[in-house]
Amino acid sequence: MNSQPEKSTVLHNKRTIVAASKMFTYPTRLASAWKPDIMEINLPEYQLKRPDLEISIRQESTRTVPNSSNIYRKIYRKLAAPMQIDGEYILDSRYETDGNIAHIMTGPVLRLLGAQKICDQVTVVLRSNANNMAKNVYKLLGASILCTDKDINGKLVLADERYPGAYEGCYNALFGELAFEGFNPQTPEKVFISRKGTRSLINESEVEQTLQAYGFKKYYFEDIPISEQWSVARNAKVIVAMHGAALASLVFNSNKVKLIELFHPGYVVDMYRHIANAVGGTWCGVSGQITQDVIAKLDFKQQARYFALTRTKIDINSLRRALEYLGE
Repeated sequence: MNSQPEKSTVLHNKRTIVAASKMFTYPTRLASAWKPDIMEINLPEYQLKRPDLEISIRQESTRTVPNSSNIYRKIYRKLAAPMQIDGEYILDSRYETDGNIAHIMTGPVLRLLGAQKICDQVTVVLRSNANNMAKNVYKLLGASILCTDKDINGKLVLADERYPGAYEGCYNALFGELAFEGFNPQTPEKVFISRKGTRSLINESEVEQTLQAYGFKKYYFEDIPISEQWSVARNAKVIVAMHGAALASLVFNSNKVKLIELFHPGYVVDMYRHIANAVGGTWCGVSGQITQDVIAKLDFKQQARYFALTRTKIDINSLRRALEYLGE
């Protein structure tokens, strides 16, 4: 690489305080051998201090940048002549997941928004058969799109890739007041984000009826445009949602959102607890019914993602406890 970048900027990753919170479980005999009961799990406060993200612009070739291990793309790149692109700034996002909006919003989009602070026009390069969702995300954020598998020579947007998804302290500065086409200011303050297919709720209708009594409106994010997803997440004051990529849209929220995240008991992770706290909100968890294979797969076989896409059943009283805990 050239020793001196043409332009550079640093996204300061502010310290995030992850407040103490609670998780409410499905009633279980692990809490009381003679009668199943809800376990109330106390989660301590801690802090996140991630590295800052340095973004630089360099006259370079994508051939020198780490890329996909896909053998067919490697062969194609060796055989095809590189493209020369002048007058634009190039963000190469071909070798990252483009079918999961959470991975896009917490990775390459941060680099795009950082680059847009110092560049007048950024072109995002995607693979030739790129997912339409990824194209729509980048277009809504004001980038041009180029789909190709060829190497590119030009002014590349480069960033440290060692800490993907670890820039929570940048979200307020980048997304808080960010304008996007199609913003709808009239979405509800209380929303229930459910899922179809994988990681859905076994007793969804029961959960929905309960939440309707509290004034919640249900959405399937897979059924609405991305601009509407971002609008719902930006405007919401209280969200109940099954863990999933839809919650990445919380990066737009500036309403001190209260988030109740629903989990399969075999796949509890802290990504959206971090995001909720990073944008000034509060978080609480509710885990579903424990099945007989959960402990065997997780604790004995250490298969951490075994239940990542599994459906679950949520106890209504546990959900009510979570709503009460957050003041609802």
